[in-house]
Amino acid sequence: MTYGEAVQSWRDFYVTAGAAAATLVGLLFVGLSLHIRVVVSQADVKSLARITLADFFVILLVALVILAPLGDAGATAAWLIAVAAMSVALVLRPAAAGFRRRRTRTIGLRVLIWRFGLSTFCYLGVGSMGVLFRLGDVNGALNGLLLVVVLLLVVAVRNTWDLLVTVADRTNSTLGPGKQDGSDVVKQNGDGRPTF
Repeated sequence: MTYGEAVQSWRDFYVTAGAAAATLVGLLFVGLSLHIRVVVSQADVKSLARITLADFFVILLVALVILAPLGDAGATAAWLIAVAAMSVALVLRPAAAGFRRRRTRTIGLRVLIWRFGLSTFCYLGVGSMGVLFRLGDVNGALNGLLLVVVLLLVVAVRNTWDLLVTVADRTNSTLGPGKQDGSDVVKQNGDGRPTF
């Protein structure tokens, strides 16, 4: 089987993976933008949001690389290795910021270690599959990428859930039980008339 035929047999999987990643990134932005103050004020929440976005972006980039008409395994290998290297490099700063804060941590240290660790493991997996492409094992690389992409998608979805629950919980604890932030309450001036 030629390189083109092997990649073509995986086309539907990568179209689906790329579409799922792009859709979930949009939902992540909407969910987090509803409570943006909590996200930007907590270093660990911001770090987990960044790595979750990076996870979805890596899935999208892998899908684009596989679907691109590159023509040979060497070009695919170079792209996958570059995606892996950039992803690991981009994760280092948010990981350090998330682990640095001890007292004001909103997300548990164990959760952060697992989430950053699994994501980094997947990024290294993308690079390893790039090496397999370079060595000419196209079928082995495509099968390996299946595992990496699925694991990365599971980690990113779990991170998204943790983020949304943490942000909602943090917002509720800041406001207190039964209180509202005032965004949906009509305010009144001194004489009892509503102000807009």
